[in-house]
Amino acid sequence: MSGKAAPGKPGKRVSSWLGLISLGAAAALVAAACAGGEPPARHTAAHPPARHATAHPPARQSVAHPPVPPSGCTATVTLVESWPGGYRGTATIGNAGGRPMRDWYIQWIMPRGVTLTQTWNGTPMQSGPVAMIHAPAGKPALPPGATVSDIGFVGAAASPPTFTQITCG
Repeated sequence: MSGKAAPGKPGKRVSSWLGLISLGAAAALVAAACAGGEPPARHTAAHPPARHATAHPPARQSVAHPPVPPSGCTATVTLVESWPGGYRGTATIGNAGGRPMRDWYIQWIMPRGVTLTQTWNGTPMQSGPVAMIHAPAGKPALPPGATVSDIGFVGAAASPPTFTQITCG
């Protein structure tokens, strides 16, 4: 048995979903690496035996959590022009927070088959439809209130691409 389902069969749909899930996990790892974070540690601790239900469950404790701050950045990715087989775009990132953004990035989703081939004023990275531009080595920090608007890129595409799910950090 080959392990592949015939087109239109349920196995094909499952493998498509697994591919999307894998892509999402890869994008999360890339974003964490770009933001200087680390992927979550694998859970390896043993759990204590389950407690049996009692007439009086343990009292709940209230723990105060600090509010989650907003991302503190704004980003745009714009298609400037396209031609048969290619396109040119620009990206802008702004620091809306009160602290410098170190090793900033802009990330977005492109249609299948669209690729980044060259960038300026940023370092490119792509994994499938997930594209990302990182801060260039010479300008790793973005001060509060500052904007970088001279980021550009060109790429290959059969038709003019769209850029969706734009995020930054």
